Amino acid sequence: MKASELVEIAGTDYIETLRRCGGYYATRLGEDGRRLSPLVGYAGKYEDPYGEMLQWVGDVYYNFAKVEEFPHVLKQFGSHLAEDVGVYILGEIDYVLGAPMGGIAIAVSLARHLDCRFAFAEKKVTALATPESREKSKLLLSRHEIVPGSKVVLVEDVCNNFSTTEELVALVRSGGSEVIGIACELNRSPETKWGELPVVSLRHIPTAQYRQHDPLVAVDIQASNVVWKPKDEWARLMAAMKGGD
Repeated sequence: MKASELVEIAGTDYIETLRRCGGYYATRLGEDGRRLSPLVGYAGKYEDPYGEMLQWVGDVYYNFAKVEEFPHVLKQFGSHLAEDVGVYILGEIDYVLGAPMGGIAIAVSLARHLDCRFAFAEKKVTALATPESREKSKLLLSRHEIVPGSKVVLVEDVCNNFSTTEELVALVRSGGSEVIGIACELNRSPETKWGELPVVSLRHIPTAQYRQHDPLVAVDIQASNVVWKPKDEWARLMAAMKGGD
């Protein structure tokens, strides 16, 4: 199906559009409530009582990378998001700053519709992973620059734990500019603000996530019924959701 046809069929039902692009996964349940397809791991992490950092898990995954394969759909999303940004983020916007990697494509589309400049942050590895520690990295502006004194909107594909937001805000402020809001295609967190910053999204769908020892998911965790890196095994998840192997 062509991208233009996807938009015409789904209209402003953005989740249906995402599904038609092949980017929506939900755990398949049996009549008794048991999960017949895997849980998924999320990017956000929490510290368990033993000091180990563990991934949150859940039943739904929104893979907006699939939307990027359909520029016509991405253009529509950018246009509609720009309208919402104009309502909820007041004042002139000089830049949109895409968060790596999911925020880059939608930030380009958003900048076009807002008639402002675009930049994206990149991750630089500062220390390699070892048997005792994880890889360390920091965000920086190496390909683009933001002119000091600019008003900046941060852009992501999906907002939830805002794990990179604080670092992006610090990056912008260190260059003498100001973050005035956050924009995303989907906000799956319970909040519509991060601190004092408005979070503007095409859809706000608070989505449950669970600690791994939570009784609602513990059986599946113990049975290894979880895909920790959903995008790496996306074909498997799509087949499982439909009832395949």
